[in-house]
Amino acid sequence: MEKVVALLKEIFVDKVLVSILLEKSVYVEIEEGKKILDEGNYIKTIPIVIEGRVKVLRCDESGKELLLYHIIPGESCALSIAAGLNHEKSVAYAVTEVKTNLLLIPVNDLQEMLREYPRINNFVLKLFHQRFNELISFIDSIAFKNMDFRLVNHLKKMSAATGNRIIETTHQQLADELGTAREVVSRLLKQLEKENKVKNHRGTIELTDLL
Repeated sequence: MEKVVALLKEIFVDKVLVSILLEKSVYVEIEEGKKILDEGNYIKTIPIVIEGRVKVLRCDESGKELLLYHIIPGESCALSIAAGLNHEKSVAYAVTEVKTNLLLIPVNDLQEMLREYPRINNFVLKLFHQRFNELISFIDSIAFKNMDFRLVNHLKKMSAATGNRIIETTHQQLADELGTAREVVSRLLKQLEKENKVKNHRGTIELTDLL
């Protein structure tokens, strides 16, 4: 629990708030590839990622997925907070990308903390601002940018999220997250490899310094 306490103190500073968070919340360890939030369900707890990484996605009626954002250590899920506080169903679902440790805050307790502790208000507002900027960037990329630009930008974000230039993913996963066909992603990755910007391996993509 030392990592949990250290991260909470770094985020919230307020020792009293940290103590209350530890008292009210539940600490869980979840394996890679597990769904921790389902679309259409009511939100009962709000996650803070302690270690690992979570991806938040939308899915249409045909089963086509679209990646909305990643949640990395020290962050929470803006959509979960909005749905939970407004007693609405989730409009997205979330899956762990690697083994992930979470602190789960009951929605009712979060509502009380928001009324009493400015630090947690600042955390939520900062998170909403960050996700809003990501949404604007996402809309811009769809409306104004070609798929090659979107793919490169997506790879850079994945690398930044993990702190690693070797990304564990498949062409199909990238296609699903970008809302395009696997053949399109494969063609673009081959072109990037010809330009020495990436190295394609089985199950991984390595970014070079030229990307």
